[in-house]
Amino acid sequence: MDDPRSRLGLSAIRIAAFIALLTSLLTLKAETASAGYITLAWTSPTDQPTGRVAAYDLRIGTQALSGTDTLSWWNAATRIDMSNKVPAVPGQAESILLGGLVMGVRYYAILRSADATQTWSSFSNIASFTPSLVTAAPVGDPAPALVLGAPRPTPTSGRTDVNLELPKAMSVDAGVFDAQGRLVRRLEEGFLAAGMHILHWDGRLDRGGDAASGVYWIRVAAGSINKRVKLVLAR
Repeated sequence: MDDPRSRLGLSAIRIAAFIALLTSLLTLKAETASAGYITLAWTSPTDQPTGRVAAYDLRIGTQALSGTDTLSWWNAATRIDMSNKVPAVPGQAESILLGGLVMGVRYYAILRSADATQTWSSFSNIASFTPSLVTAAPVGDPAPALVLGAPRPTPTSGRTDVNLELPKAMSVDAGVFDAQGRLVRRLEEGFLAAGMHILHWDGRLDRGGDAASGVYWIRVAAGSINKRVKLVLAR
């Protein structure tokens, strides 16, 4: 029940998602993009006793929030680079365009703000959206990092699947590792197109035979991005 909505100094922010009308609002590249785009909008928080907002932290993911454990969702979600986003004066409308999203997939987003002393606000509301617009990609579009879903099922007695969403075509190295960090099965190695992919593991080892019961990690490396999710095998 880790939901610090009442413990932090800055007020919560409300965010909303809009399908971006790119053809009329943005300069477009010539090539066609297969990814979808969404504009997230909010109002800059008012000044608080802890000071004016100095930074934002935005996270998105494909897993719905379960119960009131917002902190667990937050820690597992993908962090969007907001380093170039300078908070506006209090009360002013703000927005960010998210590109490189997989069309037809439901995403969830939560935003937090901090003052100059790094005192963080409570979590915003959850903005839920499904990108559906196919158009040309805007110049400088801030595509999020890859999204690695939760294994299903887990625990598993053998086969498990994991969703992998790539914001652009990338070289991917994915594998299953045991609790000691040893590779037990290579799942993917090569160049994958942008969009949704599914990693499959049948519970077997690269050298043959079934993997023993225990804790494993599915790790994905793509460029400078590295992510992992835990999997429990129970035979």
